[in-house]
Amino acid sequence: MEELYKHLQDILLKNYQISSSTFVLLVYDEQCTLAKILSEGYKEVLSIYPNKKINFDKHTEEQILEEFAKLPARSLVILVQSFSFRMTKHRLRADLFRQGHQVIEHTRLSLNQESEIPTYIHSLQYDTPYYLTMTEKIEKLLENKISITYKSGNGLNLVINSSYEKPIKNTGDFTHQATGSSGFPIGEIFTEAKELDKINGSILVFAFPASDHKTCWCEPFTVTIKDGCLVSHTGPERFEQILKAIKSEEGDKVQIREIGFGLNRALGFANRITEPTCFERFSGAHFSLGLKHAMYRKKINKHIYQKYHVDIFCNVDKIFIGETQIFENGTYFL
Repeated sequence: MEELYKHLQDILLKNYQISSSTFVLLVYDEQCTLAKILSEGYKEVLSIYPNKKINFDKHTEEQILEEFAKLPARSLVILVQSFSFRMTKHRLRADLFRQGHQVIEHTRLSLNQESEIPTYIHSLQYDTPYYLTMTEKIEKLLENKISITYKSGNGLNLVINSSYEKPIKNTGDFTHQATGSSGFPIGEIFTEAKELDKINGSILVFAFPASDHKTCWCEPFTVTIKDGCLVSHTGPERFEQILKAIKSEEGDKVQIREIGFGLNRALGFANRITEPTCFERFSGAHFSLGLKHAMYRKKINKHIYQKYHVDIFCNVDKIFIGETQIFENGTYFL
């Protein structure tokens, strides 16, 4: 537990920079082992701050909303969820953020395997200086270059020849933000091609979220992309089922949208956690399938039905932006 205490203390003091007078509300459940471990860890490190703890499953919706209404301005709310706490049509984290509170969110913890708990805890380590350095350099390269090249095993190449949307960073640095809010673990920068049809080639994929919302690990298989759409693959039937679902509702095509660079050095090909929105921070490359993307939603006409955003996790040997190599064998370097 000492490692967990250190990581949680670093999140509070280094990422959120709370003071001794910051009020902290911990909302948690105990439906899975990881939720219990995180909750106990937060209870320990919060003992020196003014705080209150609420077991979500032992309080009514009205009681919890009353506690939110009583929060001092700019409180910190920590959400430890085996699944996802919902009491309005929006995510609770978004509601609290709009109210001016800082938020730490751990979500869908029950989707991870108990054997993955040490990896999850390790992924919470404070690595924000590294994330800042890498995201700033990657963003600068994206501003100046037009091509991204991914090299996978068996001589596969995927090339993107486009300019790019403003990248979104998930570094845990809230210095220039009025309110800090993030889901953990962190460590990622992602963008999108301004010209979605400028993605062509093939790449190896080793995992994807299946219909049960858990990451499906498999032998690496080839995905081929032409003019920005996935056109063929050598993957398992479970992957084909995902593609059929997308095609059935999004115009008989599978669009590539998000271009993701995960930076969390505690996660990788051999260091896995099953919950996919957390694992997408793994040190490597991922893309999204489907027309839906909340951060770049205005690019596609709102009258076009956009339902799916399914990440695929790639087994990449090297990544180049222009002529500059930024990644090799699981490590980013710039």
